[in-house]
Amino acid sequence: MAANRQTSRPTLRDVADRADVSPQTVSNYLSGRHATRSGPRERIEIAIRELDYRPNAAARALRSRKADTVALVLEDPNALGLHEYFHMEFLNGATAAAHEAGNNLMVTLTRPDETLARAIEIAREGRADGLALSLGDASASAAEMRELAAIGLPVVLLQQAASVPGVSSITAQDEVGAAAAVAHLVGHGHRRIAWLCGRELWPGPERRFAGIREAAQAAGVELVEWACEDYTVRSAREAVADELAAGAPAPSAVIAANDMIALGVVQQLQEQGLAVPGDVSVVGFNDFDFSSWVRPSLTTVRIPAAAMGRRAVEVLLAAEGGAVPEAPVFPAELVVRESSGPAPAA
Repeated sequence: MAANRQTSRPTLRDVADRADVSPQTVSNYLSGRHATRSGPRERIEIAIRELDYRPNAAARALRSRKADTVALVLEDPNALGLHEYFHMEFLNGATAAAHEAGNNLMVTLTRPDETLARAIEIAREGRADGLALSLGDASASAAEMRELAAIGLPVVLLQQAASVPGVSSITAQDEVGAAAAVAHLVGHGHRRIAWLCGRELWPGPERRFAGIREAAQAAGVELVEWACEDYTVRSAREAVADELAAGAPAPSAVIAANDMIALGVVQQLQEQGLAVPGDVSVVGFNDFDFSSWVRPSLTTVRIPAAAMGRRAVEVLLAAEGGAVPEAPVFPAELVVRESSGPAPAA
């Protein structure tokens, strides 16, 4: 009869049997809590190599109470992955901070209906020492958010206020930046301004629109709401083409929810024979790296995503007993470049 082949992953007990030691001795060796004599240590190391044993991350974390890992869970409704510039820049800052602290960074992309469930799973399994979450609307899943907070792992939300005790947030002054964008355009004589945003609302763009609406009302200028399917150049171009084809009076300025949308607006306006900023001024948000070298360079509201990512990790690693320190609200700064200017003469 053929020998039975081992098909399951080897366990700590398998290592102990192969090394002729107790499971507790193997556990002590793996955790480093107690010195292991040279003879048993060498047998354990040989057994680990021969069995290709890989300690379970959750089990290690439960023993040491530390995973040396920060988890970043990003909701990705449009399947853009790390092509989404804000998340990419946030990740750059988070990676740098984790590396400097000698920690790993775990990145998980999720659908909107699974974000908090995945975060709870990571927390319960002890796979991370802290969680940074980017999701569309935490308040819509208050029960799951409370369940996550009750586990006791430090949690930080990106770009939205935390309504659950024990959960902190990393935000920027989006409303302030939005008001500055409107003031800039009004100061150049613009009286009809369009706001273009993806249909999938996120906390940051929602606050930007709130700031734009309030500033436009205070200045007595007309605000037109446009929408595109998502936050991409292609979607923005399609939306602008549809709006211009509808026959309504064109705005003299467009404020886009982010710089990807702003780039699409500029491209489509130029393709249809309109000068930027001669006929239509365009303002974006975020100040992504390409915004300064496209032509015309984009006037935009700078949101320091990389600094926010760095601070999120620093806050999580500084947490003690699940209590997350307060994080600062980051400034939003208007950066004036070539894509905005005086309104065209009537």
